[in-house]
Amino acid sequence: MNERLVLKRAQQKSCEGEFLYELQHSYELSPKLSEEILRSAKIHLERSEQMMEGQVEVTVVGIEERAGKMVERMLRKKVRITVDGGTEDRQVLREHGREALRQLRIERMTEEAIEQGGILSQEDLSRHLFTSVRTIKRDIGTLKERGVVVTTRGVLQNIGRGQTHKMKIVGLYLDGLTYSELCRKTHHSVGAIKRYLDHFSKVLMSQEHGLQSAEEISQVTGLSVYVIRQYEELLVSIRQEPTRRANLQEFINRASYRPELKKRSKMDGKRAVHMIGGSK
Repeated sequence: MNERLVLKRAQQKSCEGEFLYELQHSYELSPKLSEEILRSAKIHLERSEQMMEGQVEVTVVGIEERAGKMVERMLRKKVRITVDGGTEDRQVLREHGREALRQLRIERMTEEAIEQGGILSQEDLSRHLFTSVRTIKRDIGTLKERGVVVTTRGVLQNIGRGQTHKMKIVGLYLDGLTYSELCRKTHHSVGAIKRYLDHFSKVLMSQEHGLQSAEEISQVTGLSVYVIRQYEELLVSIRQEPTRRANLQEFINRASYRPELKKRSKMDGKRAVHMIGGSK
Protein backbone atom coordinates (compact mmCIF):
# COMPACT_ATOMS: atom_id res chain seq x y z
CA MET A 1 0.00 0.00 0.00
CA ASN A 2 1.23 3.54 -0.72
CA GLU A 3 3.05 4.83 2.37
CA ARG A 4 1.38 8.24 2.18
CA LEU A 5 -2.03 6.55 2.20
CA VAL A 6 -1.01 4.49 5.24
CA LEU A 7 0.05 7.65 7.07
CA LYS A 8 -3.22 9.36 6.19
CA ARG A 9 -5.27 6.43 7.48
CA ALA A 10 -3.25 6.32 10.71
CA GLN A 11 -3.95 10.01 11.26
CA GLN A 12 -7.66 9.56 10.65
CA LYS A 13 -7.83 6.85 13.34
CA SER A 14 -6.18 9.03 16.02
CA CYS A 15 -7.74 11.59 18.37
CA GLU A 16 -6.11 14.29 16.26
CA GLY A 17 -7.81 12.87 13.18
CA GLU A 18 -11.19 12.99 14.91
CA PHE A 19 -10.57 16.61 15.91
CA LEU A 20 -9.56 17.58 12.36
CA TYR A 21 -12.61 15.79 10.94
CA GLU A 22 -14.88 17.67 13.36
CA LEU A 23 -13.40 21.04 12.42
CA GLN A 24 -13.62 20.41 8.69
CA HIS A 25 -17.07 18.79 8.56
CA SER A 26 -18.99 20.24 11.51
CA TYR A 27 -17.56 23.77 11.28
CA GLU A 28 -16.73 23.77 7.55
CA LEU A 29 -13.16 24.96 8.09
CA SER A 30 -10.44 24.43 5.52
CA PRO A 31 -7.89 21.63 6.10
CA LYS A 32 -5.12 24.22 6.49
CA LEU A 33 -6.99 26.27 9.10
CA SER A 34 -8.02 23.07 10.91
CA GLU A 35 -4.38 22.01 11.20
CA GLU A 36 -3.38 25.43 12.54
CA ILE A 37 -6.11 25.21 15.21
CA LEU A 38 -4.90 21.71 16.12
CA ARG A 39 -1.31 22.94 16.52
CA SER A 40 -2.41 25.83 18.72
CA ALA A 41 -4.62 23.56 20.82
CA LYS A 42 -1.75 21.11 21.38
CA ILE A 43 0.58 23.85 22.60
CA HIS A 44 -1.95 24.96 25.22
CA LEU A 45 -3.27 21.51 26.18
CA GLU A 46 0.26 20.30 26.88
CA ARG A 47 0.03 22.33 30.09
CA SER A 48 -2.80 20.07 31.25
CA GLU A 49 -2.25 17.53 34.02
CA GLN A 50 -3.95 14.90 31.86
CA MET A 51 -1.75 12.51 29.89
CA MET A 52 -2.00 13.15 26.16
CA GLU A 53 -2.14 10.54 23.42
CA GLY A 54 1.38 9.44 22.47
CA GLN A 55 2.86 10.36 25.86
CA VAL A 56 4.32 8.06 28.52
CA GLU A 57 5.35 8.77 32.10
CA VAL A 58 8.83 7.56 33.01
CA THR A 59 11.11 7.79 36.03
CA VAL A 60 14.51 9.32 35.28
CA VAL A 61 17.47 10.74 37.16
CA GLY A 62 17.15 14.39 38.25
CA ILE A 63 19.12 16.84 36.11
CA GLU A 64 21.03 18.23 39.11
CA GLU A 65 22.61 14.84 39.83
CA ARG A 66 26.20 14.42 38.70
CA ALA A 67 28.36 11.43 37.91
CA GLY A 68 30.12 9.63 40.74
CA LYS A 69 27.10 8.56 42.81
CA MET A 70 25.48 5.17 42.63
CA VAL A 71 22.33 5.34 40.51
CA GLU A 72 20.27 3.94 43.38
CA ARG A 73 21.17 6.99 45.49
CA MET A 74 20.40 9.59 42.85
CA LEU A 75 17.32 11.79 42.99
CA ARG A 76 14.60 10.45 40.67
CA LYS A 77 11.98 12.47 38.79
CA LYS A 78 8.78 11.40 37.06
CA VAL A 79 8.51 13.08 33.67
CA ARG A 80 6.21 12.85 30.68
CA ILE A 81 7.77 12.37 27.28
CA THR A 82 6.08 12.33 23.88
CA VAL A 83 7.07 9.17 22.04
CA ASP A 84 4.57 9.74 19.23
CA GLY A 85 3.83 13.36 18.29
CA GLY A 86 0.92 12.40 16.04
CA THR A 87 0.36 14.70 13.07
CA GLU A 88 3.67 16.51 13.56
CA ASP A 89 5.63 13.25 13.47
CA ARG A 90 3.82 12.01 10.40
CA GLN A 91 4.61 15.27 8.62
CA VAL A 92 8.33 14.84 9.33
CA LEU A 93 8.20 11.17 8.28
CA ARG A 94 6.47 12.06 5.02
CA GLU A 95 8.82 14.92 4.14
CA HIS A 96 12.18 13.75 5.53
CA GLY A 97 12.05 10.00 6.20
CA ARG A 98 12.39 7.60 9.12
CA GLU A 99 15.88 8.60 10.22
CA ALA A 100 14.88 12.26 10.51
CA LEU A 101 11.77 11.25 12.48
CA ARG A 102 13.83 9.22 14.94
CA GLN A 103 16.25 12.10 15.41
CA LEU A 104 13.34 14.49 15.98
CA ARG A 105 11.96 12.18 18.66
CA ILE A 106 15.36 11.95 20.34
CA GLU A 107 15.58 15.76 20.46
CA ARG A 108 12.00 16.19 21.67
CA MET A 109 12.11 13.51 24.36
CA THR A 110 15.42 14.69 25.85
CA GLU A 111 14.22 18.32 25.89
CA GLU A 112 10.87 17.42 27.46
CA ALA A 113 12.64 15.56 30.26
CA ILE A 114 14.99 18.51 30.86
CA GLU A 115 12.05 20.95 30.91
CA GLN A 116 10.60 18.89 33.78
CA GLY A 117 13.86 18.69 35.72
CA GLY A 118 14.94 15.20 34.64
CA ILE A 119 17.40 13.77 32.14
CA LEU A 120 17.23 10.71 29.89
CA SER A 121 20.08 8.32 29.25
CA GLN A 122 20.88 6.85 25.84
CA GLU A 123 19.57 3.54 27.19
CA ASP A 124 16.24 5.24 28.04
CA LEU A 125 15.98 6.56 24.48
CA SER A 126 16.85 3.15 23.06
CA ARG A 127 14.11 1.48 25.09
CA HIS A 128 11.34 3.92 24.23
CA LEU A 129 12.24 4.17 20.53
CA PHE A 130 12.66 0.39 20.15
CA THR A 131 16.11 0.64 18.63
CA SER A 132 19.69 -0.09 19.68
CA VAL A 133 21.93 2.14 21.79
CA ARG A 134 24.36 2.10 18.85
CA THR A 135 21.69 3.66 16.61
CA ILE A 136 20.92 6.29 19.24
CA LYS A 137 24.62 7.18 19.50
CA ARG A 138 24.88 7.44 15.71
CA ASP A 139 21.85 9.74 15.53
CA ILE A 140 23.23 11.94 18.31
CA GLY A 141 26.53 12.09 16.42
CA THR A 142 24.72 13.12 13.23
CA LEU A 143 22.91 15.89 15.08
CA LYS A 144 26.17 17.07 16.64
CA GLU A 145 27.70 17.39 13.15
CA ARG A 146 24.86 19.81 12.37
CA GLY A 147 25.81 21.83 15.45
CA VAL A 148 22.93 20.54 17.59
CA VAL A 149 23.68 19.17 21.07
CA VAL A 150 21.46 16.42 22.46
CA THR A 151 21.75 16.42 26.24
CA THR A 152 21.66 12.93 27.75
CA ARG A 153 22.81 11.83 31.19
CA GLY A 154 26.14 10.49 29.98
CA VAL A 155 27.20 13.76 28.33
CA LEU A 156 25.67 16.40 30.61
CA GLN A 157 29.00 17.45 32.08
CA ASN A 158 30.80 17.44 28.74
CA ILE A 159 28.60 19.80 26.70
CA GLY A 160 30.70 22.06 24.49
CA ARG A 161 29.79 25.18 22.57
CA GLY A 162 27.09 23.55 20.47
CA GLN A 163 23.45 24.55 20.65
CA THR A 164 20.43 22.49 21.53
CA HIS A 165 18.00 22.30 18.63
CA LYS A 166 15.51 24.68 20.23
CA MET A 167 18.21 27.32 20.66
CA LYS A 168 19.23 26.94 17.05
CA ILE A 169 15.62 27.24 15.88
CA VAL A 170 15.01 30.43 17.89
CA GLY A 171 18.27 31.92 16.61
CA LEU A 172 17.45 31.13 12.98
CA TYR A 173 13.95 32.58 13.42
CA LEU A 174 15.49 35.81 14.70
CA ASP A 175 17.80 35.76 11.67
CA GLY A 176 14.63 36.21 9.61
CA LEU A 177 13.90 32.66 8.42
CA THR A 178 10.27 31.77 7.77
CA TYR A 179 8.50 28.73 9.21
CA SER A 180 8.79 26.95 5.86
CA GLU A 181 12.53 27.64 5.70
CA LEU A 182 12.98 26.46 9.28
CA CYS A 183 11.07 23.24 8.52
CA ARG A 184 13.36 22.47 5.59
CA LYS A 185 16.55 23.43 7.39
CA THR A 186 15.91 21.74 10.75
CA HIS A 187 13.59 18.87 9.75
CA HIS A 188 11.11 19.99 12.39
CA SER A 189 7.38 20.48 11.95
CA VAL A 190 5.69 23.88 12.15
CA GLY A 191 4.04 22.77 15.39
CA ALA A 192 7.38 21.94 17.04
CA ILE A 193 8.90 25.24 15.90
CA LYS A 194 5.96 27.22 17.27
CA ARG A 195 6.22 25.35 20.58
CA TYR A 196 9.88 26.33 21.04
CA LEU A 197 9.12 29.94 20.12
CA ASP A 198 6.25 29.87 22.61
CA HIS A 199 8.61 28.75 25.41
CA PHE A 200 11.16 31.37 24.39
CA SER A 201 8.42 34.00 24.39
CA LYS A 202 7.42 33.14 27.97
CA VAL A 203 10.95 33.58 29.26
CA LEU A 204 11.46 36.78 27.27
CA MET A 205 8.17 38.35 28.33
CA SER A 206 8.75 37.34 31.94
CA GLN A 207 11.94 39.41 31.82
CA GLU A 208 10.10 42.24 30.09
CA HIS A 209 7.65 42.27 33.00
CA GLY A 210 10.40 42.53 35.57
CA LEU A 211 10.95 38.90 36.57
CA GLN A 212 14.74 38.44 36.52
CA SER A 213 15.34 35.40 38.70
CA ALA A 214 15.38 32.07 36.82
CA GLU A 215 13.66 30.47 39.80
CA GLU A 216 10.84 33.04 39.71
CA ILE A 217 10.43 32.68 35.95
CA SER A 218 10.30 28.91 36.41
CA GLN A 219 7.41 29.27 38.85
CA VAL A 220 5.28 31.28 36.44
CA THR A 221 6.12 29.51 33.17
CA GLY A 222 6.37 25.87 34.24
CA LEU A 223 9.78 25.54 32.53
CA SER A 224 12.76 24.18 34.45
CA VAL A 225 15.48 26.50 35.76
CA TYR A 226 17.97 24.66 33.53
CA VAL A 227 15.97 25.48 30.37
CA ILE A 228 15.36 29.08 31.43
CA ARG A 229 19.10 29.63 31.90
CA GLN A 230 19.68 28.32 28.38
CA TYR A 231 17.23 30.90 27.03
CA GLU A 232 18.84 33.61 29.16
CA GLU A 233 22.25 32.81 27.66
CA LEU A 234 20.71 32.89 24.19
CA LEU A 235 19.17 36.31 24.89
CA VAL A 236 22.57 37.71 25.90
CA SER A 237 24.08 36.63 22.56
CA ILE A 238 21.04 37.84 20.57
CA ARG A 239 21.30 41.33 22.03
CA GLN A 240 24.90 41.55 20.82
CA GLU A 241 23.96 41.05 17.15
CA PRO A 242 22.26 44.01 15.39
CA THR A 243 19.96 41.97 13.09
CA ARG A 244 18.80 39.61 15.78
CA ARG A 245 18.41 42.46 18.28
CA ALA A 246 16.12 44.34 15.85
CA ASN A 247 14.06 41.23 15.13
CA LEU A 248 13.88 40.53 18.87
CA GLN A 249 12.27 43.93 19.42
CA GLU A 250 9.66 43.13 16.76
CA PHE A 251 9.06 39.81 18.49
CA ILE A 252 8.52 41.62 21.80
CA ASN A 253 6.09 44.06 20.19
CA ARG A 254 4.00 41.22 18.75
CA ALA A 255 4.08 39.21 21.99
CA SER A 256 2.96 42.27 23.99
CA TYR A 257 -0.42 42.13 22.23
CA ARG A 258 -1.01 38.52 23.27
CA PRO A 259 -3.44 38.69 26.21
CA GLU A 260 -2.16 35.44 27.76
CA LEU A 261 1.32 36.98 28.10
CA LYS A 262 0.23 40.03 30.05
CA LYS A 263 1.36 40.02 33.64
CA ARG A 264 -1.34 39.59 36.20
CA SER A 265 -1.46 38.67 39.85
CA LYS A 266 -3.41 36.17 41.87
CA MET A 267 -3.48 35.50 45.58
CA ASP A 268 -1.67 32.35 46.63
CA GLY A 269 -2.40 32.08 50.34
CA LYS A 270 -1.10 35.32 51.82
CA ARG A 271 1.12 36.42 48.96
CA ALA A 272 0.48 37.72 45.48
CA VAL A 273 2.08 35.68 42.71
CA HIS A 274 2.93 37.21 39.34
CA MET A 275 1.50 35.21 36.46
CA ILE A 276 2.66 35.04 32.85
CA GLY A 277 0.68 33.04 30.29
CA GLY A 278 1.45 29.33 30.52
CA SER A 279 1.80 28.95 34.25
CA LYS A 280 0.27 25.87 35.79
